[in-house]
Amino acid sequence: MEQDPLQTEITWQGIPVSGGIAHAVAHVLKDHFDEPEVESIEPGDADGEMGRLRAALEATRMEIEDLQVMVSRAEGSVEADIFETHLLILQDASMLAQVEKRVRKDLVCVDAAYYQLMLKHMDALRGLADSYLRERFLDIKDVTQRVMRHLRGELLDEPMFDHPVILIAHDLTPSDTVQMDRTKVLGFGVESGSTTSHTAIIARSLALPAVVRLHGIGDELHSGDPVLLDGDEGKLILRPSAETLARYAVREQAAEQREDALHALRHEPAQTVDGRLVRVGVNAEFLEEIPVIQDSGAEEVGLFRTEFLHLASPGASEDWLADAYSQVVRALSPSLVTFRTLDLGGDKVDEVGMQSPEPNPFLGWRGIRLSLGHTDLFKRQLRALLRAAAHGRVGIMFPMVSGVDEVQEARDILHECAAALEAEGVPIGVPEIGAMVEVPSAALCAAQIAKDVQFLSLGTNDLTQYTLAVDRLNDRVAGLYQPSHPAVVRLIQLTVNAGRDAGIRVGICGEMASDVGLTPLLIGLGLEEFSVAAAVVPRLKHAVRRLDTSVCEALVAEVEKESSPARIANLSRAVAVKCYPDLFETGERERA
Repeated sequence: MEQDPLQTEITWQGIPVSGGIAHAVAHVLKDHFDEPEVESIEPGDADGEMGRLRAALEATRMEIEDLQVMVSRAEGSVEADIFETHLLILQDASMLAQVEKRVRKDLVCVDAAYYQLMLKHMDALRGLADSYLRERFLDIKDVTQRVMRHLRGELLDEPMFDHPVILIAHDLTPSDTVQMDRTKVLGFGVESGSTTSHTAIIARSLALPAVVRLHGIGDELHSGDPVLLDGDEGKLILRPSAETLARYAVREQAAEQREDALHALRHEPAQTVDGRLVRVGVNAEFLEEIPVIQDSGAEEVGLFRTEFLHLASPGASEDWLADAYSQVVRALSPSLVTFRTLDLGGDKVDEVGMQSPEPNPFLGWRGIRLSLGHTDLFKRQLRALLRAAAHGRVGIMFPMVSGVDEVQEARDILHECAAALEAEGVPIGVPEIGAMVEVPSAALCAAQIAKDVQFLSLGTNDLTQYTLAVDRLNDRVAGLYQPSHPAVVRLIQLTVNAGRDAGIRVGICGEMASDVGLTPLLIGLGLEEFSVAAAVVPRLKHAVRRLDTSVCEALVAEVEKESSPARIANLSRAVAVKCYPDLFETGERERA
């Protein structure tokens, strides 16, 4: 937190997750989650206690389904699908069995038994470091709060506002957002969260600015305080001065004009000044994103994360999966759609992970390792993907590979599935096979892996994290998470060179690809395929059109002499600011 002693303004710096600027008064949602008393019961009371829980679960189910219908009508199925996870949690038979066992064995009230079991699951998820599934503890928390309120006979409070507000909370659950009068909510400021939390998902779908990890705001802010939320730079300003408001008004107008100009050219190819074509694809995970993808200007889907569909319906049949994948392929044909096979394990908790926790899941059974250990699940997915490939161009890439053996084993299983489907007379296509380079060993073995695949895709989020041994969501070491670290840059170069020598393509789909300040460095390293969020596509294409390959290669030659990650990032940003200054704020241009 920064405070200017000569002004009344106070500024918090967080992480931007949805762009835009909002100015209104704050409405602070306090985090109330009271732990029930552990009260003893008589043996004859156990049936009655379990009856209370079943009634509360049923009331909660009806409540969630009503919310799902309401949201589907108002916002569409993307937001409504969030509540599928809630229903799966609510209907978990193993949870009910564990609660009943505790009630009957320990003779405690069902309130305490249920609460303590769900708290155990929340604590297991709360500290995880992934940008998506770390937030699943919010799903469990949301459901638990609802059930506990019904057990206590309370009615849910429904926040109502009679004027525009910026919502401030420690964290924000889906039901928090759908039950409020969202016509009055102009933005979200949250103490916890990540770029793929529910706050971020809903804020982007509603085109509202949002900032997460604003530490301490819940204690400092009060409802009615005037605030300005900057979803572009990740700032929350308390009591903004007239000068600050005037400055932001000018910035907003300029940003709108810039985005309009970029949007108009989004379907034009991304070609450097010297004629080098760069393919710009999009990262996706939901079927409902198809219209957004089609309108984004993306030339392909460089990464479709299949675990989102799996977590929504873990027991889905092969037919259901084939239909879901085929919908994407048919809608985007003739463009290539690259599906990543299930990236489960680690912090991506499914029904297997929840029952068999590991002491260090990030170095354990995750990604391709888990798929190869659950061949029935793996084959079901591969068969569905092969069937989808009959409807258009499909790529299949294996996540978290650490060496050649895993790629070869996964490829052999894919070929086995293809042979079985052909023998059954089921139409299939021939997909392109690829591997993700997210582990340092994969980059070091890229030349060998490249002999067994048709493309490589750099997942720089995990590559950076594993190379530097840094948890990027851990505040104590977050500053050490630097994609421009020379070790990471060298691993990227090694992978690109391996692909070039083998005559296969190499792309990048991590967050590094979305940073237009690092685009000159990545182009100089030889990358010609990028996959980014749909909203980033027009900006990235614009950046590529302003770059000259020789300038970018000269940058790499200079970077190779550097040992400082900050210096490498600054060198690349200086080229970026010089070539496309319109993508940067005035302050960034001046610093460069």
